[in-house]
Amino acid sequence: MSFRHRLLAIAVVLSATACSTPAEGPVQPGPSPMNGPRAEVGPLRLPLPAGATYTAHSQDGLLDGCIAEGTVVCEARVLDLRQATAGSETPINLPSAKRTFGWYTGTDLPTCITPASPPGKASGAKDSTLLDSGFAPIGPKKAEYARWQVTCEKSAQNNQVRMWWLPTSRILVVQYGSFPGWDAKMDTMLAGATFG
Repeated sequence: MSFRHRLLAIAVVLSATACSTPAEGPVQPGPSPMNGPRAEVGPLRLPLPAGATYTAHSQDGLLDGCIAEGTVVCEARVLDLRQATAGSETPINLPSAKRTFGWYTGTDLPTCITPASPPGKASGAKDSTLLDSGFAPIGPKKAEYARWQVTCEKSAQNNQVRMWWLPTSRILVVQYGSFPGWDAKMDTMLAGATFG
């Protein structure tokens, strides 16, 4: 094998090695960011759909981290768990696809937040079934991802919840009341995310 061929073989091996990515490592860039406002949560810069809002902190705390659009007051929640737990003695559960309510960081039972049942008005969750898990992109990083079917005390509030978790950055993204149109919008938002 000539020197040139050996050099080419080394370049191929190095390129293949560079393409393997652990959780929260680089991924290929997704669609271009949406035109509109941005949410800044810890190091995450998330483009929001035109007309959407992000509430970092609300007076009653019920809407902390909520992305809202139209009449829906909390379609998704984006939280910096590093900031949320700083100086707090309150225990939390770290997000995990291995727990029944793996998207919920509280130690009690979560509520069934949907477009028709915002935080503070939602019934309690009774159970959840993991439908899908793996990794999904948030901008240039790969997040732990999961989707659950949630069974609620009020069956009209049964819904699906999607979660993205960046354990190193400690950023949690939760989408409530999942449906195809909002799923696509959420995926586009997350693909346009940057970190600073």
